[in-house]
Amino acid sequence: MAEERADILFETRKPWIVDVRVDGDGVVWPELDRDSRSLEVRCPRGTGVVVGTASGSVALEGEFGHVSVSTESGTIRLDRAESADLRSSSGSIEVEGCGERCRVSTQSGKAVIGAAGATEVDTVSGSIVLEGAAGGVRARSASGSVEVRTTGKHDVAVETLSGKVRVRVPTEVKPAAALKSLSGRRVFDCEAGSDCCVAVRTMSGSIEVIPD
Repeated sequence: MAEERADILFETRKPWIVDVRVDGDGVVWPELDRDSRSLEVRCPRGTGVVVGTASGSVALEGEFGHVSVSTESGTIRLDRAESADLRSSSGSIEVEGCGERCRVSTQSGKAVIGAAGATEVDTVSGSIVLEGAAGGVRARSASGSVEVRTTGKHDVAVETLSGKVRVRVPTEVKPAAALKSLSGRRVFDCEAGSDCCVAVRTMSGSIEVIPD
């Protein structure tokens, strides 16, 4: 949790051992004993955070600097960060807001992102929802629907093998479109132009590019 404080506090629900190491750059490295199940860290707002776990969910509440999270099995939830790199082998990922670059990857689980800058999302089995992209977007899903909403003249590239794709752009934006679907309808309801490029490719699924 990022909050108004000057120190870093580590809390466990039971009296497990937490080893804390501070390197020469002032980076704090907490390590739990192997039988530990949960750890709560309270840090100053804007702190950069790196988290790695083999099995367990990760929740980051508050406002952070750069955030990097990797988990083999578990969900990831992030309130707000300057930038983020979030990866889960099995679990959904949710991001409320990311000021700059946001990278999300999950093998099995949905990815839901609120507001973000340049965004890159990859899923193998799971839907993708990007509610407010303020930068370029690249989204790929092997099996799952993709929905992207942009807030300006930003390029969008989407690839999926099986799933519906919907891209919403501001009414005043005039995009160029390259839409390819082997099996599915293609709808382009925007005024064509050269403000940005929307490129969508799917093997099986409909494509919609519509004004917001």
